[in-house]
Amino acid sequence: MISVCVATHNGEKYILEQLNSILSQISATDEVIISDDGSTDSTLQLITSLSDHRIKVFHYNQKISYQKKKYPSYYYASANFHNALLSASGDFIFLSDQDDIWELDKVKIVMSYLLRYDIICSNFSVINESGIFLQDRFFYEKMFESSSFIDMIRYLPFRGCCLAFNKSVLKNSLPFPKYLFLHDCWIGLNALFSGYKYFYIDDPLIQYRRHTENVSSLSSPNNIFFKIYYRAVLILQILLFKFSRKFL
Repeated sequence: MISVCVATHNGEKYILEQLNSILSQISATDEVIISDDGSTDSTLQLITSLSDHRIKVFHYNQKISYQKKKYPSYYYASANFHNALLSASGDFIFLSDQDDIWELDKVKIVMSYLLRYDIICSNFSVINESGIFLQDRFFYEKMFESSSFIDMIRYLPFRGCCLAFNKSVLKNSLPFPKYLFLHDCWIGLNALFSGYKYFYIDDPLIQYRRHTENVSSLSSPNNIFFKIYYRAVLILQILLFKFSRKFL
């Protein structure tokens, strides 16, 4: 069984196109877990209009305020994905944004690798608001010449909308820390740190939509000092997480 976890917030512009690209390639016994963080537009009505039994919507009103933090949207998105992942019951988990488009063979290709590896990340193309292609491939292969922990910290090549993993990797990642900046890097680095097998697919399997309302940009936020800071915080969170689990 596959669980596709989607975090939504005021995503009415593109949510139907995204969901249709997902629903068309998963089976009748799979599920789409949607965690909606207080949408005030027509996102929820559009989702309901699909009348698809595979879609399960969970309403999430965050109790923690991140407004005083730098780039608060990242924290809100990570917490929203956490809420979706807590309800996922599948043997294999895919993450999805609310505004992209999955390529027609994404699930088939990724599943062929998930039978041999624990966590998968694929390349992606970039489109604009109108669906016009801006970039054929985003990742470059040099980033994946080595899967060492040091190189992964350097590049952080874990784009959430391109990640898929098995249930064991999910259990290894939960619960998220209270203040988590990058949920995708948390899942990916935790998996590598724990010895799970990782594989990168160079073929673009989604069309990443770049627009003015993206939560995350394609480039890493801010200057070199902030990049070093959030990597250091992420490593510390992982070490504390592993230490606490050791004594459970």
